[in-house]
Amino acid sequence: MKVSVETLPTSEAVVNVDFSWEELEKASDKAYRKLVQQVEIQGFRRGKAPRSLVERKIGKESIYQEALDDLMNETYRSALKEHNIVPLTQPELDAPTFEMGQPYSFSLKVPILPSVELGDYSSLHFERPTAEITSEEVEKELESMRGRQVQWEVVERPAQLGDQVTMNLKLSAEGQVVSDLKDNPFELTDDRHGLFKGMDEQIVGMQVGEDKTFSTTIPEDYVNDKLAGKTAEYEVTLLKVEFKNQPELDDAFAIQASNEEYQTIEDLRKSVSDRLLEDKKRKIRDNLRQTVIQGVVDQATLTVHPVLVEQEAHDMVHRMEHMLEQQKMSLGQYLMLVRQTEAEYQESLKPDAEKRVREELVLGEVIKREEITVSPEEIETLYRLYAQIGQPLPQTEEQVRSIASSMQREKAIERLIKLTTDPDPDEAENEVEEEEALVEAAAEEAAKVDAEVSETEQAEPTAE
Repeated sequence: MKVSVETLPTSEAVVNVDFSWEELEKASDKAYRKLVQQVEIQGFRRGKAPRSLVERKIGKESIYQEALDDLMNETYRSALKEHNIVPLTQPELDAPTFEMGQPYSFSLKVPILPSVELGDYSSLHFERPTAEITSEEVEKELESMRGRQVQWEVVERPAQLGDQVTMNLKLSAEGQVVSDLKDNPFELTDDRHGLFKGMDEQIVGMQVGEDKTFSTTIPEDYVNDKLAGKTAEYEVTLLKVEFKNQPELDDAFAIQASNEEYQTIEDLRKSVSDRLLEDKKRKIRDNLRQTVIQGVVDQATLTVHPVLVEQEAHDMVHRMEHMLEQQKMSLGQYLMLVRQTEAEYQESLKPDAEKRVREELVLGEVIKREEITVSPEEIETLYRLYAQIGQPLPQTEEQVRSIASSMQREKAIERLIKLTTDPDPDEAENEVEEEEALVEAAAEEAAKVDAEVSETEQAEPTAE
């Protein structure tokens, strides 16, 4: 028997096999012993009939075909194991019809898990931005909080910019009614865009109960080309005028806005500043994480077979379906909203799917190179953390394995960040962040496994 394995640049392997007729003869004895157990021949107990009668019953070629099939399967599996090849799907078989008494050759081509050649990622360096919060950012956030405390008070005076007015409004263009609103509120502004641009200045000065007709020009850049640049004819009736009563940024506001957690505006201001700083630090860490991963992936050399991308896109669809179910929405309803078929939606996911596959393959190779491991004690600690917060994770073998893999991935990313960036000034603080990332990753993995198990259970037939 001659077996050769060729790895192609397309992330495929070709297995070529040559059998001699003597090898097929030997394999046919084994095939006969298997088939004789399945054939009923009068006058013999099952499994005891001589080969000549079995050949007469089912045909001599059937025994040799069975032998050939067994040899092909055994040889293929042995070749994969010997060459450390991970197939992604069933192989494509090129097998001519065999002839009795003749040697036989066949070949198999199969998509395989690609080899990954890492670059010198330790030579990479990425700047770690400094997180700073300006007084302007703090005041902007306070103004936003102040805006959420606004109270509208009905006033008996002409409408002004900044007021909220309630109107009946009919807008027509080109002889057709474009909008017919009843009891509709508008906050009057001098910076309105879109269809109603130019309306506010016409409303300013109107009294409650007053009717008015006027014209404006719909902006040239309006999204509806048929209306863009056309004259808009308005008929409005003003029903109500309300004044925006905003609280002062004082101690009373601080008490109300914080539910009495802070008693002075300065304490609230400091709290806002601290929160904004934490948010900015988290965003910097997230961006740095993605930058480092992408840098290492860009350095690596690998060929991703389309089968892997298809599988990941398929998995992404099912994860989306599971997430939608938690929000009481079906995938079909979501696809109606985005106006796509499931096939179109899955196709649109392929760029992200390929990016994910590349990241996973490269990080898997980093895990090997850096010899990153997860101990049983670390996994047990994670399970205890979840149990303490009242969200115990299932401990099936598959879920434990999946969680361990996720923890390895997170450790690999943290190793890469430490290798390619300056020391983190908030390292002690970020140890907590890393632990939280591990917890979140574990929860995501558990959810994935739950979704896959649920999908499998739904697919399995129920015994009657």
